[in-house]
Amino acid sequence: MKPEDFPFLLDDALYEPDAVKRDFARGVLAREANEAQLCEILALLDAPQRMTRRRAARILSETEPDRVRDVLTEALLDLSKPVRVRSESARIVSMLSDCEEALAAGLKDPDPHVRRACASQAAPVEALKAALLDVETGERAAESLDLRAVQLTEEEAWPVAEAWSKQRTWDPALARLLARSCPRHPAVRARALSDAALLDDWEDKEALLDILNEPPLPNGSEGESEQRARRLASAVTLSRMGVDLSAWAGDDDAKLRAVVAKSLDPASDLLDKLVNDPDPGVRWLAERTRLGAYTKEAQDRIKGRHARLDSPSARPPYGIHERDLENLTLPPRRHAALALCHTRFDINLGVAVRSAEAAGLEEVFILGKEEIFKSPLRGTDLVLKLTHVQSPAELLRLARQRGYQLVAVQQTPNSESYLTANYPPCPIFVMGAEDLGVPPELRAGADLAVEIPMFGLIDSLNVAAAATTVMLTWASMTASSAK
Repeated sequence: MKPEDFPFLLDDALYEPDAVKRDFARGVLAREANEAQLCEILALLDAPQRMTRRRAARILSETEPDRVRDVLTEALLDLSKPVRVRSESARIVSMLSDCEEALAAGLKDPDPHVRRACASQAAPVEALKAALLDVETGERAAESLDLRAVQLTEEEAWPVAEAWSKQRTWDPALARLLARSCPRHPAVRARALSDAALLDDWEDKEALLDILNEPPLPNGSEGESEQRARRLASAVTLSRMGVDLSAWAGDDDAKLRAVVAKSLDPASDLLDKLVNDPDPGVRWLAERTRLGAYTKEAQDRIKGRHARLDSPSARPPYGIHERDLENLTLPPRRHAALALCHTRFDINLGVAVRSAEAAGLEEVFILGKEEIFKSPLRGTDLVLKLTHVQSPAELLRLARQRGYQLVAVQQTPNSESYLTANYPPCPIFVMGAEDLGVPPELRAGADLAVEIPMFGLIDSLNVAAAATTVMLTWASMTASSAK
């Protein structure tokens, strides 16, 4: 990018009505803007128009972390910068690595908007714990700690409960955190006894048993549905704690009987009755329980490590990287391909390519934009052949040259269900744009058209979801015949 091109590219990235041209300009800026130009884009985070702020933030978020990290962290910590610049910088910084110190400092910013933006999962745990005492930031900090499965000691949680005890409402994540950490605090106990959602994490065994033993209110009476919800939540939590629930195997509530059925020992005589229960869910769970599906040994196995977790892509930094290539044994590929035609949104393009690799395909053709947002790819572009084509005619010609048969994934009057279609030996799955679908030339040239049946009000799936569904279903259906 020449310096004189920067103003025009920035204008296109912010205001060009054609989404393809706008995406192209944004991609160039994200790859090539220098520090001074990034600072100009940063200033737009305080622009009057929301659209300008949003698109400027997207350019910065798609820029290589090493090029943008210093610009963003300096802006976050500069109290002379506008609040919108500091808070948006914090949100983008939260997606980068090696920024914990900046986020911890941002949690002490005088403005609550900035503090809330810094209270993300990327912030240091101890800084998030301290932020719980701030009633303007604590709920966001609790959400981040909850997502990271961080537990508080009762000593840590009690002052937090004190700080929040007079607040009329608590965010669900904060309430869960306190219910797990200090169930005996009067404010936590009062809320838990009146809110079934809090009973999920409230491990006060005696109080939960008291709730379960409440005489059921008559059907349709005031408070009856709330009581059912509390009793069911108590049963679920007690089951997770390993408490014997056999006394409630004959309860009037089928949902509660289902919890009991799953909690019983496979040799329990009560299962003889529950496998004939009027409720189909109870019967199914009772049968599974009798077969030993929910024993401790079975639960330990289901929580165990899958062999796939030894893959380099399953460990931080997630994905496939250049340094991994020497030690990777590439799997055998099926002679099949994916073609993406004028896919507008970067996330769809990246996810679909990643799914093609997961399905064992050999290559991907891309008609339209040549740049792919790297994040959702997870490095699959390093091990999967990508071919860019300029027109539907070129795609059709190359597909024939490489021995593929075209399968258009498109709703047409002539489409077959993707579940029952007779797929060709070497398919190339052709996906269209988000709004226009597969180009007419490729529909006409297709050897087979398949569609995914819809059962709701929405007419179709997202293009990446549709590609993933069809490719992985085809791979599973044909895996045995390929051996």
